Amino acid sequence: MNFLVRQKARELLKSGNFLIKNNPSSLRNKFLGKVRKVTVVTAAYNAEKFIRKTIDSVVNQSIGIDQIEYIIIDDCSTDGTNKIIQEYTAKYKNICSVTLQENNGSPGTPRNIGIELGTSKYITFLDADDWLAHDGLETLYNILEETGDDYVVGKTVKVESKSESVIGEFASIKERRSITPMDVPHFFYHMGPTARMMKLPMVKENEIGFPNLKFGEDKWFFTDVFFKVRAVSTTKKPIYYVNRTSENPSSLTRATNVLDKRKADLEVIRYIQSKDIANELKKAALNRIYEYDIVKTFDSQTFVKSKHKNDFIEILREAVETTKALSYDFKNEFKEPIYKCAIDLFMEDRIDDFVKLFEWLKRDPNKKYHIIDGLPYYELPFLKDDYRYVRIPMLARAIDSFVMDNVYHQSFEIYGDDLDNIDSVLIRDRKRIDNEINCEVQIEDNRGHFTVSLDKIDRMEKSLFAVFIRYNDYQLVNIKRILKNKMIYNNKNVEFYTTVANNLGLAIKSLE
Repeated sequence: MNFLVRQKARELLKSGNFLIKNNPSSLRNKFLGKVRKVTVVTAAYNAEKFIRKTIDSVVNQSIGIDQIEYIIIDDCSTDGTNKIIQEYTAKYKNICSVTLQENNGSPGTPRNIGIELGTSKYITFLDADDWLAHDGLETLYNILEETGDDYVVGKTVKVESKSESVIGEFASIKERRSITPMDVPHFFYHMGPTARMMKLPMVKENEIGFPNLKFGEDKWFFTDVFFKVRAVSTTKKPIYYVNRTSENPSSLTRATNVLDKRKADLEVIRYIQSKDIANELKKAALNRIYEYDIVKTFDSQTFVKSKHKNDFIEILREAVETTKALSYDFKNEFKEPIYKCAIDLFMEDRIDDFVKLFEWLKRDPNKKYHIIDGLPYYELPFLKDDYRYVRIPMLARAIDSFVMDNVYHQSFEIYGDDLDNIDSVLIRDRKRIDNEINCEVQIEDNRGHFTVSLDKIDRMEKSLFAVFIRYNDYQLVNIKRILKNKMIYNNKNVEFYTTVANNLGLAIKSLE
């Protein structure tokens, strides 16, 4: 089935029901013969608060604004967005503005207009409330030029009011060149338009575009990209900053109801199922949606606190219904054992147990772990059958620590499938992405040990830090340290805890 999702954009461009300035395909530009290195596309709607910063981040790129074809599509804004855009089109002849007369309700069609108008070798997308790193375009462009690859992705930084973090770290954890999407197990899990550049002819010739969906248009587009690319690259360098500050409460991602997101996912599932592609690619793309988007939605306070749990359940029923058309058991593709347990319960129509599982995950602070045949398991206290114990991919628990000669020593026990693939211990700032330490780690059987000098710690910026074990390049597991165990028995609070002197203590208090 061939979905011509760019057809609406073509019809709009033919209709003349829009205003355009500095058209890249104008006779003037063709006569001058100026071909820019990269096309940047921004779909804008009521973005006056942030769009100046967005545009400035393109204008000030290290690659040079004269090497950029910047196409900004104003989707019939009702605020001052268009006025700001016009300031830049008057100043820069290679900034093209397209002003639409009717709103599309989605960035899909405006982005497709950018694809249709683009004339460069490469294309990238920038949302109207986000911004690029100063050398972001040059970094991506140089990698594609050096490798000849179809696609490259770098680091996406989510900026919140009091913190920042990396989105889809697996896609930017190290420098990779000329690999396939299947060479990174979670490659299909980071599907936003951020921090990526690709060959524009590949997009155009394969009829790749964004559907006019309010949510999920990125997954549709990038699954098609990944189905067509021959080789991709990744880089550790920061490329793109996503604006999730409190000053930006109206971003589409935040404004879209979670149930509407999952309904859009059903559309994407049906589209992927319609594709005539290799089964390996189809499995990877679909599992991202079945497990990471739909089932993982239940592993959230949004679901646990919801008074309309049946609405979530019905969407899952619809998703499971779509799996009947598959030639394989979709559950076997799940990467998280706890989610596979959940879907197994659901398929057995044990809906109460399915709901209890996620309530327990989100609410029980004292989960019980077991080591069985050298592997870690959760014990699910509300189940008495084959689901009583569920595998955990990796479990680490602190054993002992001390300081000697200004060096901190920490030992821990660790269990899981990937002990041979442990890379390091990561001490990471909870609020900043550039304030962290990687420590060498020694593993022998199920015991581990790492050290870090107090001098190294002293050079870190003041903050609060999390301590992880890094394995398989990008996966992280916390080192658990249980300082308190609370329970209620015979109308008393019983609590084992760590004293100020670092000794084991016990407190018994009446509930009355």
